[in-house]
Amino acid sequence: MQPFSYIAYDQKGQRKSGTLVAESERAAFDELKAQGLMAAEINAKARRGAGGGRSGARLDADERAIFTRQMAVLLDAELPVEAALDAVIESEGSRAMRAYGAELKAATLEGYPLSDAMESGRGGFAPYYTSSLRAGESSGDLAAVFVGLADFLEAQSQNRAEIATALVYPAFVAAVSLLICVVLVTNVAPEVVAMFEVSGKPLPQLTQVVLGTSDWVLANWKALGLGIVVAVVAGWALLRLPGVRDRVDRVLLRLPFFGRLRRMSMAGQYLRTLAVVLGSRQTVVNAVTGAADVLTVRMFRDQADGIVTAVKQGESLSGAVRRLAVLPPVALQLLKVGEQGARLAQMSERAAVLVETWLANDRKRIASILDPVLMMVVGVFVLIVVLAILLPIFELQSVVISWESLDVPMGTSG
Repeated sequence: MQPFSYIAYDQKGQRKSGTLVAESERAAFDELKAQGLMAAEINAKARRGAGGGRSGARLDADERAIFTRQMAVLLDAELPVEAALDAVIESEGSRAMRAYGAELKAATLEGYPLSDAMESGRGGFAPYYTSSLRAGESSGDLAAVFVGLADFLEAQSQNRAEIATALVYPAFVAAVSLLICVVLVTNVAPEVVAMFEVSGKPLPQLTQVVLGTSDWVLANWKALGLGIVVAVVAGWALLRLPGVRDRVDRVLLRLPFFGRLRRMSMAGQYLRTLAVVLGSRQTVVNAVTGAADVLTVRMFRDQADGIVTAVKQGESLSGAVRRLAVLPPVALQLLKVGEQGARLAQMSERAAVLVETWLANDRKRIASILDPVLMMVVGVFVLIVVLAILLPIFELQSVVISWESLDVPMGTSG
């Protein structure tokens, strides 16, 4: 089975497009014909399923949350995986999500588990996501896993939306302020400078700096833009090197506030994966193995691998997880209580919710702080430009007043 994209027309001549799964192009044509559609174009979509080529389907964060919620609802209604994916393909979602659903269906019809198809696909799902699905497939409770993942992804989307909303107003003010500053520097400033030259006095230092910077940017904007692009590409390439990435991670983790956010984010993902896998009635070894896949910082990943080794050697989970430095003490205490009371899955869930709540509150604080901070930055920038324009005017006014007091016509000397 293979996914095909198509363009077809119904009996009323209306254009239809989408994705379907069929054994061949001829089978796709026959399926469209059975639906009352006349195919105008059918193209096989290359995919990178659990053994295929590369796929163009790439989901953003919101689409991943929507896809997960759809699968949770459909599987909870006791639909088989193939039927749930059919519903995703036929839904009114984005084209990328429908194409991704077709890719997954093609892989599952070939006999691959859904977790394997999603792990090797280009949906953009994190390692903990597919690890949790694999545990759900083993336990036969895939719907519950999708429900937990959907709740987690939707909470993340809500946090991102709150921060983005907080940035809308400052971004709008910054754009308008920048436009006004450009008009002042390119149109008003030259006129003021021309008038000021009559007095024979030098321009104020601030005005010279602002105008010099403006002239340099206008004269070198191509080289400046190229330099920015080269810097971004070089930075992206350097971050792919393990040594450089480790150094950057260490620097970020040392930052006073954002380092704490990064540590809490990793702790939340680790505990959430533990909760999902243990809630799927999997073993502790499977849970810590899946949770270790979440961590991307090498130092913490090594610590998580040490936890896996310790649990395999018979150490208790509450004792082994003390090796992971990102976990807060209260989470360790909850895991210990859960282990003693045979409620490890429930206590892991509570620990994950607790850390995620702290993280959400900190992100809200960031959103509330960003607004005034950005407004102050924009205000300082505008103040500098306005002062650069006003200072020559004030000095020119003083020169005119002195000339008037001496009864000397402007433009004469002696």
